[in-house]
Amino acid sequence: MITVGGRKRKKTVRRMKKSIPKIFPCPNCGEKTLAIEINREAGVAEVKCGRCNINDEVAVSSVEQAVDAYGKFVDKYYGGEKNATS
Repeated sequence: MITVGGRKRKKTVRRMKKSIPKIFPCPNCGEKTLAIEINREAGVAEVKCGRCNINDEVAVSSVEQAVDAYGKFVDKYYGGEKNATS
C-alpha cells in the first residue's frame, strides 16, 4: 500500500534461533519425558524417564552437554548393555 508521498516499507523477517532441547524422547516408551541431570564434579549424567521410570548414569566430560549424554544413553540402550534399569 502506497500513501501519497510516502515510502514503501520493507518487511522485516524474524528468524527464530534454534535451541538445544531440555527434554528428550525415551527409547523405551517413546514419550518425550526423558530428563537429564549433569553432575560435572562427579563426571556423570543421570538420565530419568518420567513415564516408564527407566534410569541410568552415563559418563560425561566437563565440556559435554545434555544432548551428548542423551546420545551416549541411546547408544548404550540399543547397544545391548542392560545397565539401564526400569
